[in-house]
Formats: sequence, C-alpha cells, structure tokens
Amino acid sequence: MEEKKVLNSWIISKRFDLTWFILPGLISVIIVLLANYFGFPENYPLGSSRTSGNALPPWLWLLLIPGVDVSHVYSTLFRAYLDKEVWNRKKVLLSLVPFLCFITALLLYSFGKLFFWGAMAYLAVFHFIRQQYGFLSLYARTEPKTESKLPLLLDKICLYMVTGLPVLYWHLVPGGRHFEWFMEGDFYQYPNRSISDFVHILFWVSLIVYSLSQGYLLLKGRKVSVGKLLLLFNTASVWYVGIVLLNDDLAFTLTNVINHGIPYMALAFAYSNFRKEQLPSFFYNSFRNGALAILSFSLLLLAFAFSEEWLWDSFVWREHPYLFGNSSVIKAELGVGLEGILVPIFFLPQFTHYILDGFLWKGGKNNSELEGFLAPRNLGS
Repeated sequence: MEEKKVLNSWIISKRFDLTWFILPGLISVIIVLLANYFGFPENYPLGSSRTSGNALPPWLWLLLIPGVDVSHVYSTLFRAYLDKEVWNRKKVLLSLVPFLCFITALLLYSFGKLFFWGAMAYLAVFHFIRQQYGFLSLYARTEPKTESKLPLLLDKICLYMVTGLPVLYWHLVPGGRHFEWFMEGDFYQYPNRSISDFVHILFWVSLIVYSLSQGYLLLKGRKVSVGKLLLLFNTASVWYVGIVLLNDDLAFTLTNVINHGIPYMALAFAYSNFRKEQLPSFFYNSFRNGALAILSFSLLLLAFAFSEEWLWDSFVWREHPYLFGNSSVIKAELGVGLEGILVPIFFLPQFTHYILDGFLWKGGKNNSELEGFLAPRNLGS
C-alpha cells in the first residue's frame, strides 16, 4: 500500500489546533464577508478601534479589545512571570525588558503623539507577522527532516508575502483605508495606483506559486503538514479580506484581533497546563481541574485587561464613562497634561509583550521548557 503523502501532525492535537489556532480566523472572515453582503452597520462613526474605541459598537469593542486584544497581552504572564523556573532562569531578561521598553516609550513620545503611535503601529505589525511565522515554524518542525532547505524557504516566503503585501497595499492604495492600526495617520501613505495594483496581483501570484510548489512536493512523495497548510490559508484569508478586500473598520478589527489574540491565548493556556507544577499554588491547584483552569486563566487576563482599559479611559481617552463607571474621574481631568508619562506607562504591558515574545517562544537550549512542552505533542492526531 502506498505510504500516505500528507502528514497529520499538529502542535497540540488535531482538535485543539483546529479549534483554537485555525478556525477563529476563518470564522471571523466568514462573519465579515456575511456582514459585508448584508450591509455593515452604519450607526457608528469610523475612527480608531484600538485606542479610543469610537469605531465599533460598545459591546463589540468590549468583547474584541479588552476581551481579546488586551487580554492576550497578559497571557504572557503565564509563559514567563508566573512560571517559577522560567523566572529564576531569566529574571534579568524579564526585569530588563519592561524597564527598557518604558524608557524607549518615554523617548518616542517626546517626539509627539503621532510619532509614538506610528512607531508602535509598525512594531505591532512586525509582531503580528512574527506570531504567524512562529506558528508556521512550529508546524514546520512536525514535517520530516530533509537535506534541502527549499521547502521551508518557500513556506517562509509565502508567509511574509501574504502578510506583508496587504500591509504594503494599505500604504499605497489611493484613498487609503477606512481604518487605522492605532490612530489616524499612524501609517505613512504614498498613494500610487499602479504600484498598489501590482502589489495586489503579486499577492495572488505568490499564493498560486506556493500552491503549485506544495502540489509538486506531494507528487514527489514528500509529506506535508496539514496544519501548516491550513495556517497559511487562514493567514492569507484574514490579512487579505480584513485589509485589502473589505475597506471597513469592523472587518479589519474583527479579523485582525480574533486571529491574533485567540490562538496566542490558547497556546499560552496549553503551555500553562503542561507546566502547571511551575505555577503558583493557586493556579497549580486550579489547573488540576479543567473547568477551574479555564476560569482562573480567563479571569486573571480579563481583570488585568479591564483594569488597563479603565486607566486608559479615565486618564487619556475619556470617552466611555457608561462602560467603566469612571465619570467622576473623567470630570476631575486628573491626567490632563500628563500624557507624556501616562501613555508610556499604560502601554508598557503591550510594548513588553511585543519584545518578550521574540525571546520566549523561540526554540533552542535557552528555552528548554518550550522544547519539553512541544516535543511530545508533535505526533498528535
């Protein structure tokens, strides 16, 4: 009997990966496509969805921004600060990075509000792309080792094409987009119809060439990870639909936030469950029970996320007293004139998350805990 050409290998397991790494992004794409077909809501103004929250209905903003986007930032706590062994081995790194991020944020904000948010927007784009690359690397390691590095190189090129080209299109398309990353004007704009059309075509050419390359590898008898292919398909769908195809803040925010935040939190939860012996006693006891594990993990993230958003709204944005019950604080205008120090402080968790991720999820001898977490799961069915 002919050997199977498709390798059913997953990072955690088939069910877990499909449910938490692949389907969230694809479901978000289906939702925004249906919303576009039936007509996007017109009763909310366009504006910044990640900062002031003016772009989305309040309930949806609460669900997506504090509930997913900000919460996923704090799941880094379980990957680093709450893991006793990791903290003991990396306390210099884990202490130094927040300090350096704060100093950098202070310096950047000294050049102006727009300069700061522009710098953070480009850093965020890089972080979002690198997260997808990280998942790609995890799937690639489940494939059989070969002497040729060409298949992995093709994977990387495809990943960077399907994420980088939509962002480049965003910069070039005349009229720009009806959404921003953090605030209006944070991306440099160079409208050019000819170049933007070329970038659009190049996106599809890249996908077609990559698809043909994978078909060729299968014909040659090389095993290919289904999870990897689904990840790339999911990534291409989210970045193309959310940025290029649909020019709407709801579409961009929903696809972008869901596809980034939910898989990361799921991976952090799986890691925490595997490493529960290294967690503080409260979480160790909680993670011994499935329901309590989910509850304790979620409540901690939500508590930090909503506290952070309360601070942003009370001292910087001052727009949602009906959501946060902070009208008296807003009326007192306690943060007026102090944005230069408050913004770097409030943004510190997110900035730290961006930088630490580059160290925490990279394989190698310095991340032995990660190797232990991933190794027994590579042959999940």
